[in-house]
Amino acid sequence: MLSSLLRRRKTSGATLAACFMLPALGLGLCDDNPTVAVRTFELQYLEPGEAMQMVAPYVYAERKGSPGLVTGFNGGITVRETPEALARIAELIELYDRAKPGVRLRFQVIEANGFAERDDRIAEVQAALDELFRFEGYRLLTETPLALMEGTSSSQSFDVDGRQFQIQATLEQVRGSGDRGSVELIVGLGEFGDGYGPSINTTMAVPVGQTVVLGSAKARGRATLILTVRPEFVELSEGNER
Repeated sequence: MLSSLLRRRKTSGATLAACFMLPALGLGLCDDNPTVAVRTFELQYLEPGEAMQMVAPYVYAERKGSPGLVTGFNGGITVRETPEALARIAELIELYDRAKPGVRLRFQVIEANGFAERDDRIAEVQAALDELFRFEGYRLLTETPLALMEGTSSSQSFDVDGRQFQIQATLEQVRGSGDRGSVELIVGLGEFGDGYGPSINTTMAVPVGQTVVLGSAKARGRATLILTVRPEFVELSEGNER
């Protein structure tokens, strides 16, 4: 009995404290019958489910008398809440309903060992190669670009001395922007024929504007192949990924 009474007092105290603080947020959590309105938000880039999850903290569905409500439809969401909460939701939608960031990935496939002369085309990663590996030399086999938007995948095939290879990439997530941005990639490099699997398969966060070594593998009948990538932010539209 005593413990139950203490719990009720503790809960009551927490609720009372929240009621003093929450009016400043304009969410009307402690008012059983606040003034509410209904507003529809059309979405250009966000999925309705994403938007509903994002605005959920501003929708008080358990309020007695005038509960908040959010519903989704194809191309938007409708929210029933206090005018103050709706204003905050509008700011949130404006901030995040933007075009997904586009990223251009420049891949380099480098062959290692047995090359006395330095290849100027890979000068940007030469120091990293010397630090990571102990081969006698390196040369650029091929360079290929891929343009992706966040949450999309693409691939590019190329020929090396009559043998077919393919790079596959998925742009999982983009963090930040400008020089402080980074991308999370899933990348595979494979050779066609005889069911041969990917020779390189990795997931890695890569800073935008920097060239990073993704991995290395021994190719059939030739020297070791090394894969590098350099991501750059670009403006892309839907359907313009390569």
